[in-house]
Amino acid sequence: MSETTTRQRSSSGAPAPAPVKAVPPPGMRRRPAVLIAGLTLVAVGVVSGWMVWSRDDTTIEVLAARDGIERGQVIASDDVAVARIPSDLGWAVVPASRLDDVVGKRAAVDVAAGTSISADAVTDIQVPADGYSIVGVELSSKQAPGMGLRVGDRVTVVVTPSAATEASDVPASTPAEVAGVSMSVETGNTVLDLLVPQAQSALLAARVATGDFAVVLESRDR
Repeated sequence: MSETTTRQRSSSGAPAPAPVKAVPPPGMRRRPAVLIAGLTLVAVGVVSGWMVWSRDDTTIEVLAARDGIERGQVIASDDVAVARIPSDLGWAVVPASRLDDVVGKRAAVDVAAGTSISADAVTDIQVPADGYSIVGVELSSKQAPGMGLRVGDRVTVVVTPSAATEASDVPASTPAEVAGVSMSVETGNTVLDLLVPQAQSALLAARVATGDFAVVLESRDR
């Protein structure tokens, strides 16, 4: 008797189909690349937020010169702006909340545009101080130096000799400090406020009243 191998067949006599493996819908499939990209974006957001917070936490708002402020100048609110600087620079600055402590005071030093105003850059010392006087002097182009004069400049007012004076004579002069610079609306000439000791103010006023004088700019080393 021979062995006979039997196979299952469908009712039509064809082989039965293999079982079909269930496949999850497209939305349910795991996509490693998308998952990694999402985690990377989250990490970048966390780091960026920390950096912004850290930067803001280590800076402070201070007062700075909007434009250049010259020594001796009375500081107005328009001369000052608010700037943000690192809090660990190591020098005393004026916080933005203390604007009223600066406006109306005089600059003790030159402050460049955009530079933060330090605590010792302002002073409440009045000009002229006790024992000093201010003498106003209007200059024509031939009486002034070619370089523009600034507050704090040291100058010498020299009496120019007349035709009858011998050239060998040393002209009289008065040292002074520029406390203010403006322009005459009527003539367009430069007007100086010169700071001198009170004992010399009358003599200087008499000399400049004649019109026979010139202003010499001395060293600007400060």
